[in-house]
Amino acid sequence: MKRYLLLVLTIGALAACKSKKKTGSGADEPMTFEDFQELFVPGTLPYKINADTLQLKIADSLAVDTAAVNQFLTDTLTKGDYGKTEKVKLFPLTRIQGNLTNYMVIKAVGRSQTTGYLCMLDKKGKYLNRLRIANTGSSDGTVTYTSIDSKNVIKISTEKKLGANNVSLREDFYAVDKTGAVQLIMTNSNGPTTPGQIFNPIDTLPRKHKFSGDYTAGDMSLISIRDGEDGKTFQFFITFSKDNGSCKGELSGRGHYIAGNRGEYKDKESSCGIAFQFSAGRVSIRETGGCGAYRGIKCFFEGNYAKKAEKKKKKP
Repeated sequence: MKRYLLLVLTIGALAACKSKKKTGSGADEPMTFEDFQELFVPGTLPYKINADTLQLKIADSLAVDTAAVNQFLTDTLTKGDYGKTEKVKLFPLTRIQGNLTNYMVIKAVGRSQTTGYLCMLDKKGKYLNRLRIANTGSSDGTVTYTSIDSKNVIKISTEKKLGANNVSLREDFYAVDKTGAVQLIMTNSNGPTTPGQIFNPIDTLPRKHKFSGDYTAGDMSLISIRDGEDGKTFQFFITFSKDNGSCKGELSGRGHYIAGNRGEYKDKESSCGIAFQFSAGRVSIRETGGCGAYRGIKCFFEGNYAKKAEKKKKKP
């Protein structure tokens, strides 16, 4: 009887050991990707992460090893947001299956700020790219939060307090392809404009196409054209200020080149449309649909813009 009882206890102990999840932190066997993804709560689209969610206290025992994040995602996850010597705790939040890529959301908690990252993976679990999608605790009081709709469009919203009852809001909309490449498709903003200074969200993108470049019509009106994913598409950013700032407009998205030196843009979410006509060193635009959501009611996306000479890079 004693021998039988000892055998039962031994089998039970072995089964318990086998059922323990491999954590990769001191375990006899390394963590597998299946183990790693089980640390994330399954989620679905649409998805939101806001400041309140980011600030929720999570037990330190639920933090994931940095080594595991480096192994399955990237060792540069928090680069640029935290110092090299700053101790940062990483918490797995949500995993979501998308149409083209899958997502993993990780929360990083440092001494001065808390940040959310969206990691893109292919359908086999290979890491592709990451986006900084949420942040609280920045020195200037800026708060960043994000939503992803059912069509996998990522909207990153940035709020900044300008006074007791004044808040500027900037919304950047992104699309992600199957390679994890992120493309800005539209920007909305109610923030103030500094005279003589324009923030161009696509300024650093490639400009190898013959029509790519910056076109201006005065100090506060800009059309920026950048290369698309192929020779038939382009990315653009338009901002203008007319009548001493009483009428403003701003729009960004992805257009298509059509016959001749023409291009067009059609907003998938509204009737807004823009026609582009390129010529030697110039571009003219006009509305082909109602774009009132992106401008004042007394002005339109129209006019002629002259191309600026690109500054030559200094040789090292």
